[in-house]
Amino acid sequence: MRQAIRQPLFTTIVTLCGFATTMTSLLQPISSASAQQLTGPLNQETSRTAPLPLPTQSLEKKDTQTGARKPHRLIRKPESAPIATLEPVRSSSLPVNPLPTTPQATQNDNATLLPKEPSLLSRSVGSAMPFATMSVAPSSTSSTNSTPAGTASTGTVPLASAGGGNSSRSENGGGGRTMRRLAAEMPRLAQLISPPSAPAISTNPAIGTSPTSLSFAAQQGGSNPSTQTLSISNTGGGTLSWSASDSMAWLSLSPASGTGAGAVTVSVTTGALTAGSYTGTVILSAPGASSVTVPVTFTVTAAPVAPAIGASPASFTFTAQAGVNPAAQTLTISNTGGGTLSWSASDNTAWLALSPASGTGNASVTLTVSTGTLAAGSYSGQITVTATGATTVTIPVTFTVTAAPVPPAIGASPTSLTFTAQQGGSNPTTQTLNVSNTGGGTLSWTASPNNTWLTVSPASGTGNRAITVSPTTGALTAGSYSASITLSATGAASLTVPVTFTVTAAPTITLSPSTLAFTSTQGGASPANQTIALTNAGGTVSWTVSDNASWLSVSPASGSSSNTLTATVDTTGLAAATYNAIITVTPTGSVARTVTVTLTVTAPTTASITLTWVPDITSSDLAGYKIYRRTASGTYGAALATLPATLASNVSSYVVTGLQSGTTYLFVVTAYDSVANESSPSTPEASVRIP
Repeated sequence: MRQAIRQPLFTTIVTLCGFATTMTSLLQPISSASAQQLTGPLNQETSRTAPLPLPTQSLEKKDTQTGARKPHRLIRKPESAPIATLEPVRSSSLPVNPLPTTPQATQNDNATLLPKEPSLLSRSVGSAMPFATMSVAPSSTSSTNSTPAGTASTGTVPLASAGGGNSSRSENGGGGRTMRRLAAEMPRLAQLISPPSAPAISTNPAIGTSPTSLSFAAQQGGSNPSTQTLSISNTGGGTLSWSASDSMAWLSLSPASGTGAGAVTVSVTTGALTAGSYTGTVILSAPGASSVTVPVTFTVTAAPVAPAIGASPASFTFTAQAGVNPAAQTLTISNTGGGTLSWSASDNTAWLALSPASGTGNASVTLTVSTGTLAAGSYSGQITVTATGATTVTIPVTFTVTAAPVPPAIGASPTSLTFTAQQGGSNPTTQTLNVSNTGGGTLSWTASPNNTWLTVSPASGTGNRAITVSPTTGALTAGSYSASITLSATGAASLTVPVTFTVTAAPTITLSPSTLAFTSTQGGASPANQTIALTNAGGTVSWTVSDNASWLSVSPASGSSSNTLTATVDTTGLAAATYNAIITVTPTGSVARTVTVTLTVTAPTTASITLTWVPDITSSDLAGYKIYRRTASGTYGAALATLPATLASNVSSYVVTGLQSGTTYLFVVTAYDSVANESSPSTPEASVRIP
């Protein structure tokens, strides 16, 4: 039987604590000094005892298993009684004196014997189990020392002594053990238990709120901020019938009352509030519950300064002559307010243009006015500048158009020019372009050619004037070239004069033979003439002929086509020697060609011959005879000798001297009368070969 009822100390203490909670009115709180003795480490002997395992069955069940008559119940818990639990108390640095072991007295309670073993409380001390504390949960029973409504009162109290107070039940009555018998069974219990005052249990409601504060923000003069929700709950007992109110005119609540859990919509109104921070409260109250206040903060920020359009100047005036646009003007736009100015500008006339037509912040707008086809007169328009959040600004514009005078006009004569030159040759002859004013006013003109081979002089002038136009052949190859001279004047239409320049290919001149050789005897007749063939290939070209010797002459001296040149040598007065000369033919715009000429004059010989003829005795007017001589390769030149008329009647021979050896000479004789008429040469020619 003794072994059957052994239980762990902790189960016994739990049962004991359950009993102690039924006796809360008889117990007194333990003093602070006694409480300190309940904490701290146990003595060395008890610390060696291993802690007992946690219970798995209640004491009443153990009694049933032993088969013994069930003892009085230790706990008869009313339904409304508070529930007590035990919590281990952690050891502290304060020492605890071990409780002395007292033998358990044997009592007779309805023939039920208690175990003859040390007190279970003593066992708990010897098992190194820490002392327990008691947590008491509130019941629905009200007390004079009630806690605030809605507040759960919990506490942890040390086990109290059983020595004070009387049991609420008879010692021998009821089904459980009495306090006196319990104290007799556990002598040390009086040292451990001191009953606390029973906690006050309330059934009043309590107001709970979430959130515990509200904050709003808005802009001055702007829209109201979004509403917020205040949740209401009953954190107490019973029924919560609440009402809500506010402390500020800018604050409103909906709904203003309710029952149980609910939600209140909190709204704030900006209205005429100036910038600043405002505070108010939402008051929640309910019968039997403490009122609750929820602080509300409302921050009103200053409204931004709206932008404002600044425009300078305030008006515009344009003046122009018909057909001539006036100079552009500038409109300055600025933000004379706050924030950002995003503007746009427009006009209401076709003759006015704006650039740019929109922008942000400060800017300059260019005003351009076009006369177009406007007649003389005064015209009005306006510029409108708009911006979001700003007052529209209008700027008047006046445009005065005056009549235009008769403009000047350019005249030119001839209306075109044509030039021709030969490739590589000289520049063609200049031509004249006459400029005149065919309109009104004053004509101040400029002339400019558009090609480098063409020049004009002068390049500018006033009124009527002649311009000299000069083309330059330069390195131009054969071909046709086009250019123009542009005549310009202020207020007059430009005039263009076309110019054509034709460059022909350079001709090629050839001379044949390229050398000539002449031979003569000193004092004798000049050698016969020789010829040169001049051929002009590739076109017509003008040419000239020249030589560099006084004894030489060439004919013709110039020409413009193919021809035959005759070279004549005059040996009169030349000493015996060899002479050289050059004949040069120069074509216009082409390369000159030359012919080399050599003249050999030999010394005379003593050979002579006598010429005889039959005299003319029948002519009454015979004045004399002339004798001519030439070499076989030459021509007759001047008369070798002239016989006067006084001798005509008896002269019939003539001695020729100075004949060169190895030369063949031919002679003829002619008769002439008193008026210088000359007869035909005698025939046949007399031919003499000088050996």
